[in-house]
Amino acid sequence: DCGLGTAPNSSLSRVVAYPNPYSQTFKLDIQTNNTADVVIKVYDMIGRLIENQTVGYNDLSQVEIGYGYPSGIYNVSVTQEGKAKTLRVIKK
Repeated sequence: DCGLGTAPNSSLSRVVAYPNPYSQTFKLDIQTNNTADVVIKVYDMIGRLIENQTVGYNDLSQVEIGYGYPSGIYNVSVTQEGKAKTLRVIKK
């Protein structure tokens, strides 16, 4: 390995939404040892895609999600280079 590309053991080690439940917007605390872009998709409870965005690794801490969503429960899918985590977020 000449140091280029992605480490084979790269992983999304932790994805946490906060605050949860939320009232206006929520953020994601994403811990990963990979600097690739992250794809964030939000689905409502009947599986409709509500939001889909690709975020650069350096911008992850700035991303606010969920503005204007109706109250309810949402599934948030976070994917980075084929590794995915899904979490449930509640809008008050």
